[in-house]
Amino acid sequence: MAIKAGSEIDAWCTSCRLTLNHRVVAMVAGVPKRVLCLTCNKQHNFRRPKAEGASEPSSAASGKAGGTSKSSKKSSAIAPKSPSLAREWQTNVADRDSAEFVPYSIHTTFEPGQLVNHPKFGSGYVKETLASQKLCILFKDGPRTLVHGRP
Repeated sequence: MAIKAGSEIDAWCTSCRLTLNHRVVAMVAGVPKRVLCLTCNKQHNFRRPKAEGASEPSSAASGKAGGTSKSSKKSSAIAPKSPSLAREWQTNVADRDSAEFVPYSIHTTFEPGQLVNHPKFGSGYVKETLASQKLCILFKDGPRTLVHGRP
């Protein structure tokens, strides 16, 4: 699948300082130019993910469209969730008192099992911690990787 404006790709977020999911805002010559971080909602120039940067040639520097493997890899993560994930969300989140939910912020530290209210994705719960500052939170529309505990 070709990358186009509106596609979701992995990119280095200059604000969060992590490789996160971004939405392509502008393309130049078939290459992502500007992206919007889906975690902090800040827009910035596209930067390749740091972890993948050494093994993959820069599509922005060469002027050629590339990186479709990144979008296809990410498309499975944001595909419609399975019935088992729907049941898991229903069991852990639905019909819970709104006072039990903590507002999501990248500055707050969360623990597995904690209920979270995100301004864009809605109600969810922390499924697991993935790294020192990354979480997998299960929302109604599926799991999302978000950052937490940022100073």
